[in-house]
Amino acid sequence: MCTRVRASWGYLLLLLLVWVVGHPVASSPTSQPHYTSNNEVSEGTLREVLAGRQVYSYRSYKDVQIFHFSIPPHVSQSVYNFTANDSMGCEPRNITIFLQAHSYPVINPDGATYPPGLWVNRSRMYEVHLRSDLKPALLSVQYPVAGDWFMVAFIDEASNRITQAGLFPSCHSWLQAKVTHQQQGDVTTVVPEIHSHQEIQLFQNIENSQYYRFYVPSSTWMVMVNISNCLAPEDKNASCPINITFRARALPDPESTDTMFHNCSDEEVGNLCTVEFIPEEEAWHYLQLSTPPDTPVQLSMAVKLYFCDEVGGSSYHLLSKVNLGQLCPEETCVNFDTTFTIFTNDSEELSKTTVSPEEAESIVFLPTTKTKQLAAKNCWTRHNLVKKTFGGNFVFEYDLPPNENGSVPLLLDINNTSPTLLTFNLESVTDIGGTLVIELAISPFINNNNTHNISVTGCVTLGRREEPDENGECSHGHQLIVNTSSPVTRGISLPIPFPEPGLWYLTLKPWCYLLNASEIVECSGQDTSILFHISSASCLDGKCGTYGSCYQYISGGFIFSTCVCDAGYRGWGCTDNSQATPNWELLLSTLLLTLSNLFFLPAIILALKRRYFAEGLVYVFTMVFSTFYHACDQEAYVFCLMRLSVMQFCDFYSAIFSFWVTLIAMADLPHSLYSLLHVAGAMIVALGVEYDRTGLWVFVVPSVSAFLVMASSWIWHCKQQQGCFPTKQYWLTSLLPGVLLAASGLICYAFFETHDNYYYVHSVWHATMALAILCLLPPRREKEGRDISYETNCNFCNYSHE
Repeated sequence: MCTRVRASWGYLLLLLLVWVVGHPVASSPTSQPHYTSNNEVSEGTLREVLAGRQVYSYRSYKDVQIFHFSIPPHVSQSVYNFTANDSMGCEPRNITIFLQAHSYPVINPDGATYPPGLWVNRSRMYEVHLRSDLKPALLSVQYPVAGDWFMVAFIDEASNRITQAGLFPSCHSWLQAKVTHQQQGDVTTVVPEIHSHQEIQLFQNIENSQYYRFYVPSSTWMVMVNISNCLAPEDKNASCPINITFRARALPDPESTDTMFHNCSDEEVGNLCTVEFIPEEEAWHYLQLSTPPDTPVQLSMAVKLYFCDEVGGSSYHLLSKVNLGQLCPEETCVNFDTTFTIFTNDSEELSKTTVSPEEAESIVFLPTTKTKQLAAKNCWTRHNLVKKTFGGNFVFEYDLPPNENGSVPLLLDINNTSPTLLTFNLESVTDIGGTLVIELAISPFINNNNTHNISVTGCVTLGRREEPDENGECSHGHQLIVNTSSPVTRGISLPIPFPEPGLWYLTLKPWCYLLNASEIVECSGQDTSILFHISSASCLDGKCGTYGSCYQYISGGFIFSTCVCDAGYRGWGCTDNSQATPNWELLLSTLLLTLSNLFFLPAIILALKRRYFAEGLVYVFTMVFSTFYHACDQEAYVFCLMRLSVMQFCDFYSAIFSFWVTLIAMADLPHSLYSLLHVAGAMIVALGVEYDRTGLWVFVVPSVSAFLVMASSWIWHCKQQQGCFPTKQYWLTSLLPGVLLAASGLICYAFFETHDNYYYVHSVWHATMALAILCLLPPRREKEGRDISYETNCNFCNYSHE
């Protein structure tokens, strides 16, 4: 029974002051305290400039350069200005750009097919082509969504030629980007009605169009826009001539699929117009009210939110009108017109006083749990999934909330009469660089009865929930269907590469149908048990098939994962075999690149026979590490003796050092100088190979230095002997063939290698270098060691002894 209490005048005056200052009331054309004009962003132009960054030729997704833009709110148009330039003396090249909102673009510019079931083309993507000749390329985006936008750029000219560093001019391309945002300043912020006791009306005179925005908190089930007193002064008998467009996170775009439209003139209620929308939770929503040209319209508008869960915030709210029936709903409450109770925000009674209606101000605190606008009878069962993060980038999964004992349920029972909603949230930047996988299956413990099968249809959507229609189709999201007809159809998997951040929904709805028929019948049970697994990993579950490897790269400060394919395979998961290299060709390339090093065996045997033991050891070193390096650096038939980088260093080092020791041996130097140059060459070559093992100078400097030493020694010998050094026979039978072999090998290595003929040409390089050493190696060294007098003990003078 309600207690009659009298409040002191001090408390009543205090409450009256709070109510006057803080409570929204129905507005008038001259007084509108419940909404404010947007002061955050005034109408104007904002600019963003990205400095030039180098772009690369596209062979796989690892070669793209990622650019990031931040789009402010209320933008009606964004104009992008792209320019590109090349290094001096280089021809302009073709550059391709892809741009989209929220996440990295998923692209296949080489035309490769995507893996089966991969969900791509989820949002609108913009494509731009330009040349690196400083001529600008413009892109206009109308009504872009506020937030993160990502762009990938690359050179669309993949050359098959292998160019040796230093032999050809090094051409680089840079891309610069500027963007100009035109903001819509006349956007009115509307406070929506959250509680049933609220009545917040906005009175407006509209001519042409007007933008509004309002914020939708979490757990909002439905948004209703109610327009009343809609009159056109020129034709008061006409129906409401208002067009309503509605969109979340951006101004309404007539060409966007996520913009909803409603024409109030189609309704038969006269000056009333009501439309309901499914909103996005925790997001700003935008309305545009437009009228026919030169037709002013007067109207009042209210935006109402309907919830499924408790409204957050304070437990009590001020009212402008007393409804004592809400205070004392029991039949025992009497004399409603003369009694009421005043509550504080912490639910404690402030005072109890009996007052007359004239004394009592119409101010009370009421619990929101009794006054919120509920949509519970229409709401679905909802499960907010819990994120579990593991070590590494993009590795996490979502589970049901744990039970009271801390265990996570294995099965989920979904209602057979209404949809069930699963929600999970992805964070921006940190969660978008991998692949999200949603797996759904009907419980294997369900035994089909003799009357019907069970089918579960799911709609995967971002931002807004969607219920499958009567045919099980999803108009906006991606459809998942599992059933008990056969073991193959009991489970399904949906991979989503580079998923957009935000709140994702998986709406599940069971159906029952007769065996061997499509007729839908009533399910025999109340629930259906399902299994689901939602997880994220790099690439495709951390793998890239048989002929690919998964890597993580950083571009522009953003981390992403991608597959790098081998053996001619292509595509997002290295599953496109349309240009794959046959197995016999892969085996042939491995055999050629490894067995071609056996051409060093004659040179090794000859070096040992002529007592060039140090040189022979270097040739053995070259043969072994070149063989195992190429065996490890293959695409299919692979054998790695140790880490690839170690064997690559040893291969490059031993190859260059082989030239050095051969030229020093040909110089015919005394042992003291001979040993010194061997040690000096070993250190110089090691330094150069570690600094830049693929550069031109690491080969040129040791070779030219050794050649100068050899030429100086030969000139000195010629002066000492007053004749040709070495002998003509050596020049004709050894030096000339050796130089020709070495020159032909170098020409093939430098100018004719491509990715297609690499194993042929590089094998020829191995053979020619080994045979050149066989020809150039000097005659036998004396057992007693070299005499200081070059006139009497000259290797080349004794060439005929060999």
